[in-house]
Amino acid sequence: MSEPALVAHSLAEAYLYLMVHPCPSCGKGPLYAGEAVSTRTEGTVAFVSIDAKCGACGSAQSGVFQIPRERLQPGDAARINETATPSRIIDVGQWLVLSRMIGEAAGRSDDKMQVRRFGIQADQCIDEALKFYADDEELPAASAFFAAASRERFRDHPEQFARRRLLEMKLKLPKPSRFA
Repeated sequence: MSEPALVAHSLAEAYLYLMVHPCPSCGKGPLYAGEAVSTRTEGTVAFVSIDAKCGACGSAQSGVFQIPRERLQPGDAARINETATPSRIIDVGQWLVLSRMIGEAAGRSDDKMQVRRFGIQADQCIDEALKFYADDEELPAASAFFAAASRERFRDHPEQFARRRLLEMKLKLPKPSRFA
């Protein structure tokens, strides 16, 4: 993964990118990410390196992300993207996969607070997917798909990407409160 730095809105988005992308060596995964290390800053941007290891083949990977410096402050880790701009590294289909993966993790936890945190993060993933939709459109544009698997799933099952369905999914998930 020693490519040019990927532009992420936050450290959370960088970790989610690693979670949803397959291993470049074997095409499987998952990638287990380690600590993020800030390598340098340029103005308002920090360059962060995250080492990861493939759970399938054991291959070591390293991703470099370009993240706004203010999004590296303590307390910012859980927020994915405070802007209206969609991700440039995770596509609409991958956000839906992440929402499902995180929801499944919540279902395996016995810790009520952890279940709530997972639910809120799953809700945020759907919010990120919805950023790819034009205000009056029920389906996302072709430009919302970066990954071949997402394009194929959209081609085979466009109903899974219906805005109405995503909004119904959000209704079942917890929302952050000012107390949590």
